[in-house]
Amino acid sequence: MAGTTARRSLVGMVALILLTASAACTTPTTPGQAFKEGRCAADEGVTVVVDFVTLQDRVFVRCALGAQPNGYAALTAVGLAYDAGRFPGGICQIDGLPTQGYPYCWTTGGYWSYWKASSAGSSWTYSGTGPTVDALPGGAVEGWRFAPFAAGSPQAPRIATSGPIVP
Repeated sequence: MAGTTARRSLVGMVALILLTASAACTTPTTPGQAFKEGRCAADEGVTVVVDFVTLQDRVFVRCALGAQPNGYAALTAVGLAYDAGRFPGGICQIDGLPTQGYPYCWTTGGYWSYWKASSAGSSWTYSGTGPTVDALPGGAVEGWRFAPFAAGSPQAPRIATSGPIVP
């Protein structure tokens, strides 16, 4: 009898752990989530654009709802993992790319160039400071594009800060 009670308790604990773990691993899709797909409307939040062109042929656009404390927070809010690769204030990998990681991204491969626009419709401006420096008000647009060292000067994301999301 004691063994049966212990087994039931163990099964209940395992079920609770699995339920908690699955809830923690899902992308928010309920009211109160940190992002929405596509661009932000007006001052709704910070539009985050990640152009993977030199690594994969895709462009990622999501709205981080609300003002964001900095570029790292905006990436986190839209559900993208990043790695600074031992260089605080920069980004070595976004969404696991480049797959080589550190030190490739800072020594021979390239780096994620960081672009900003104060509002939708403004031109992309290369950021001379990293993503930890500035708070981002609602309406701002953040852009990232991997800049291979072999390609020369970094280029802005392929899509404009407003309009259709077509590279």
